[in-house]
Amino acid sequence: MTPLLFGLAFVGVTLTRSFWLWRTAGVNPYVIDHHDPLHRFVAHVFAVVVVGLLAYCVALALWPGLEQGVGLLTWASGDVARWTGASLMAAAVVWTGYAQFAMGKSWRIGIPSEAPPLRTDAAFSVSRNPIFLGMLAFVAGMTLWSPSVVTVTLLVATYISLEVQIRSEEAFLERVHGEDYRVYRARVRRWF
Repeated sequence: MTPLLFGLAFVGVTLTRSFWLWRTAGVNPYVIDHHDPLHRFVAHVFAVVVVGLLAYCVALALWPGLEQGVGLLTWASGDVARWTGASLMAAAVVWTGYAQFAMGKSWRIGIPSEAPPLRTDAAFSVSRNPIFLGMLAFVAGMTLWSPSVVTVTLLVATYISLEVQIRSEEAFLERVHGEDYRVYRARVRRWF
């Protein structure tokens, strides 16, 4: 039940942030270019990860014994791993919400067509990609909570798709912000 609650909280934070931006600024935060094959692919991977994690969490809440049938890595499971995973998921929900709000009206899901202000303070002084860091931490927490073939696969898919998205965003930010972005990139790490 714990991972399901954290998963719903994570999705809830993002939906709340999206709704708030739409209501206060009249901005649709969903700007993924589905005509670009790479961006469409990354969007589909993100969707599969979110749906896959939520479905896995629901399945575990309804049928706790399911873990054994989906390749539970018993050598990696245990109380310490579960509590570490729960702590990581909780921290990821809070961190991601903080990072989304730190972006102000610039926050988008995808790469916008217009140049948003370059954010370099708050969460962005720790990581150039704090929202993606929160997403990766959440999936890593779920993987610690229930180390199985399913969660490890979702963790790998998350990492690869985030790396692809980050590199696309870095190219965009360098193009629109030039030297300011290069200075920021030299000072702050990609992840943390």
